[in-house]
Order: sequence, then C-alpha cells, then structure tokens
Amino acid sequence: MKVALLAFSVRGAMGQYLEALVPPLSEYLNLTLFVPEHFKEAVPTKVVRFPSGTSKAETLKRFLDLGQARALWRKILSEKPDRLYLFNGEGYPWALLLSRWATEEGIPLFLTLHDPDPHPGNVWEAANALLRRWVVPLATSVHVHSHVFVDKARQLGARDVVVIPHGSFADRFLRHAKPNVQREEDLVLFFGRLEAYKGVDVLVRAILALGGRRRALIAGPGRLPLILREAMREHPSWFEVHNRYVPDEEAALFFQRASVLVLPYRQATQSSLPLIGAAFGLAVVASAVGAFVEDVPRVGGILVPPNNPEALAQALLPLEPHKDQKERAFGEVLLELSFDALAPRFFAWLVGRGGV
Repeated sequence: MKVALLAFSVRGAMGQYLEALVPPLSEYLNLTLFVPEHFKEAVPTKVVRFPSGTSKAETLKRFLDLGQARALWRKILSEKPDRLYLFNGEGYPWALLLSRWATEEGIPLFLTLHDPDPHPGNVWEAANALLRRWVVPLATSVHVHSHVFVDKARQLGARDVVVIPHGSFADRFLRHAKPNVQREEDLVLFFGRLEAYKGVDVLVRAILALGGRRRALIAGPGRLPLILREAMREHPSWFEVHNRYVPDEEAALFFQRASVLVLPYRQATQSSLPLIGAAFGLAVVASAVGAFVEDVPRVGGILVPPNNPEALAQALLPLEPHKDQKERAFGEVLLELSFDALAPRFFAWLVGRGGV
C-alpha cells in the first residue's frame, strides 16, 4: 500500500515523533514523507520537501497561497497514494484544501489529532482548532493517543476514532547518557518549553512551600514567570534555570542528575516526557490532566490535582520510589510503547483494520 504522510509542523517534539515513527512504519508501507524544507532528519523513505517560510509571518503567507497548495497537491498525486495520512496541522489553510481534493479524488484521509483540546494562550493552536472543524469530518479515521480524547474527537466530527498510545523516543536522549553522573536526590526537573498552561508557577510555589528541602532544575525556552524571577533572586540555591533551547546531549545530563520529573501542567494532551523520565529512572509526578491520567500511572508515577501547589509539594517530599518498583513499572511498557511495537498498529489502522 502506498501512503503519503504529510506533516506541516516538524520542529521540536513533532520532528522527533516523525523521526521515530517513519523508519519502522516504512517497513510495512510504501511511504512517502511530505514535510517542510527545514526537516533535516534522515529517514529510510522518500522525502519530498516543500517551502514553508523562515518566520511565522512568512509561513502564514505561504499557507494562504492557493497556488502553492496546488503545487503540493500535484506532488502528492504524482505518488499515486492509496491513503493520505495527515500527521498534523489539520487546521492549517492548506489542510482544508488538501482534504477536499483528496475526497474528490477518492483518496481516503487519515489524520492524527495531537491536541484535541488546544493549549490555552496559543493563537496558532486556537486558529488551528477553529479551521479543523471542516477537516476532521472528512477523515476516514482519526487517531488519538488516549482514550480520554475519544469523545472529544467525535464531538469534532470524527466518524471513526482509533487509540494508539504515544510512543517512546527516550532512546534519542539515552544515547547521550554519560557514566558516573551523580544523581541529586533533592533535585526535581521541569523540562520543556515554558508556557503558562504548563504550571511553572505552580512548581515554584511548591518549592517555596518546601523551604529548600527540594530544588528545581527548570530547562527550556520561553518566558520566565515573574514569581520564578523573584524566587531566584530571593533563593538562588533553590532554583537552577536554563532558559533556552536545550540540545539532546545536555537534556540527557539533566535527566541523569535529577531524581524526579515534574509535570505541573494546568492542561495537557499528551507528552513524551513521562516515558523519557522513566527511562532515566526518575520518579514522575504530574497533574491529573489530559493523557497524563493514563501515561503517568503506567510508569509508576504519581498524579496530583492540577493548580494545587500544596498537593504538588507533598508529592515531591518522599524520596524516589524503590528502584525495583520503577524498573518493573517501566519494563512492562518499554517494549509495548516502542515505535517498533506500535508500527504494526499504525499499519493496521491505515489499511482499515484498526480499532479502539
């Protein structure tokens, strides 16, 4: 079967996801990957790159260009695909056009709904959420990562919904682990882009409530909340902050140093972080939101009420769970959630044999 896999967003975790999924999936399908020109990862399949702009303004201008959408569609048609798999960007302007053209050509449309609920405060996601209402109902089948989002996908007009959990790309970080790195028992790690919905301020309040019994390592680009800037001035030894893009090599070091991975989100869909943290042997503490309610217990982690610094502080107080407990918890899901194991499920879905 020939499948055209189209991804409009390939930066950050989206690019990591593609890099992990495409190689094993290409063993089952004749796969052609259509991606923006800045996707540089090497994958064992045909890659067709299209210009998408170097800034948000330029990107928006291109995605409003009907002629360039037609040019991309001609490239997709030239591959004579049996399926069009829209990996992300279901609310991009081109997605509205391509989904219509696929329907007219009789090419079944499959799509992955990464964020059934858009993250608050993100204008691009809000626009994507608005426009996708014309795309989702055209899909033959829609993939979500957790059972908690099945009803939401149906509310958006999905006719058929398949659940395939988020796979692990912890290996891309584990390969950079260094020997003899000392784990710091009082250090908790927040890793990723700093966004308001991720509750960095909730973590800061929890650390302040603990009075120095736990320290926080906060790493990632984005805007530092005022409470964190003030706390750093008053208690510099309690907070280690790397407010920038963190390469994989340095991220691996952070995961080796910390004892707990903390995800104090106010809202979430799913994340690769619980599996990465568990792979490094960290305890995982997260808010009970989104797919975390399935993903975190799966690796022996702890869930706390969202937006509750007191509950988060109490969850951070115990030392990390017994090592054998964590290894057993992660060992049970390591093979199940590898992309090698998940690829047959994607294949079954795309050929019409998948199910919830």
